[in-house]
Amino acid sequence: MPRRPIQKKRAVLPDPIYNSISVHMLVNRVMKNGKKSLAYKIVYNTFKNIGETTQQNPVEVFEAALENVMPKVEVQPRRRAGSVQMVPSILRSTERGQATALRWILESCEKKSAKSMVSKLQTEILDAYEKKGNAMKKKEELHKIAANNAMYSNRPQIILNAVSLVS
Repeated sequence: MPRRPIQKKRAVLPDPIYNSISVHMLVNRVMKNGKKSLAYKIVYNTFKNIGETTQQNPVEVFEAALENVMPKVEVQPRRRAGSVQMVPSILRSTERGQATALRWILESCEKKSAKSMVSKLQTEILDAYEKKGNAMKKKEELHKIAANNAMYSNRPQIILNAVSLVS
């Protein structure tokens, strides 16, 4: 029983132009040192470029990319009998999977070099949309780890079904 009261989850408002919560989450994660206007410029220029290259709605492309990168399971280290075991569990909330997918996309953007953030973010979102790129590799690695360590979970068959549905 926790001593502190359970914190209420803050509602994130949608962004002003595309009216999408996931776009606003992306803006908040791109933002550094509280410079939100710069983060808005980066994200909106990226979306404009995505719209020009794909001839599709950039928000739909971004949401499909997020869906592709979003993991279905998570792996947590547990200490059992003196050794550390990676115990997989299914992600019940989509918010946690979305946050992980956004983190992976932005981490892979930061690893790229010699380009502007707009072009890095554009290429990574388009790669995730086409089911390739560093963020997709990270998801596949996580799912392999979960499949290999499924025996440590309470219900290994559910883990294996969730991982095999994705692959």
